[in-house]
Amino acid sequence: MIDFKKHFITFISLILLLSACKKEEIELLTQEVDSHTNYQLHDVFFVDDSTGYICGGSKYAIGIFLKTKDGGKTWSVPDSIFPKCAYANFFFNAQEGFVVGYDSWTGYTNDTAKTFVTGTDIYSPTNAVAYTDRLHGVKVGGDGYANGYISATVDGGLNWTSTLYPNNFMAVEFADNTTAFASGFGVIYKSNNAGQTFNPLDVRGDFFMDMHFATPQVGYFAGYQGVILKTSDGGNSFKKIRAGNQPFSKRVHFETIEFWDTNIGYAAGDNGYLIKTENGGDTWKTVKQFTSSNLRSIHFFSATSGVIVGDNGKIFLFNG
Repeated sequence: MIDFKKHFITFISLILLLSACKKEEIELLTQEVDSHTNYQLHDVFFVDDSTGYICGGSKYAIGIFLKTKDGGKTWSVPDSIFPKCAYANFFFNAQEGFVVGYDSWTGYTNDTAKTFVTGTDIYSPTNAVAYTDRLHGVKVGGDGYANGYISATVDGGLNWTSTLYPNNFMAVEFADNTTAFASGFGVIYKSNNAGQTFNPLDVRGDFFMDMHFATPQVGYFAGYQGVILKTSDGGNSFKKIRAGNQPFSKRVHFETIEFWDTNIGYAAGDNGYLIKTENGGDTWKTVKQFTSSNLRSIHFFSATSGVIVGDNGKIFLFNG
């Protein structure tokens, strides 16, 4: 015999749970600005509150580059700088910087991005690049899941020394002048000598797409299958502050994570998914969806404002 009372209680509990989850959604005031393109926008980088750059494109067809001089309110018509997609950029100042992309395409400019010197050095995608000073830098990449590399330079990018690894790397960042981290398919590596050598950390469990260090000690890592890790001791230990995807639950795929300080941060990903924390990742609130495009990169101007970029040429200024 069917226990209708039991089923009714279960149904009511489910309704209350869904209602509670919905109440956790927060509004984010966003303004979409014109990118003059429908290509994917992979990375946004600002050298100050006015001057910023975005790179992107199409994997096999084109690598594009955009500029702003007014804090992201308007952007230049994209320049075609690579024959393949541009994945990341890093600038020392408004005049000088690097852009990297698919098939290891690398571009260097020293004239406020009017022109680029381009070329390749490893026939494999370069997914990220970071420098700790003008001479010491690291770039990472790989193809698929099982083939990756880390390259280091000590002469400002004139020459690179590369090491191959069995894992694709998606992100690299310097936590301080000598400490760097590289993350990718199921791994996080650490360097204590400005990126000259890296050693694996005891971390597993996701394809770690991006990271951000709010201080030399406090860093966050976002995984494609929904995991977010936090270290509070410079990578000596990690705490899982968001569990990964579970059966019968909504699947989340993170592409990027960014923090203003050790408390306020966002993690974003596919289909416009965006969550916010105001207490260092102890709790997260879902931002009400404002786009269905994949979100790929975030920059903060302040604790409450910034810019988010993603697929289909989407650029959003946000406040809230």
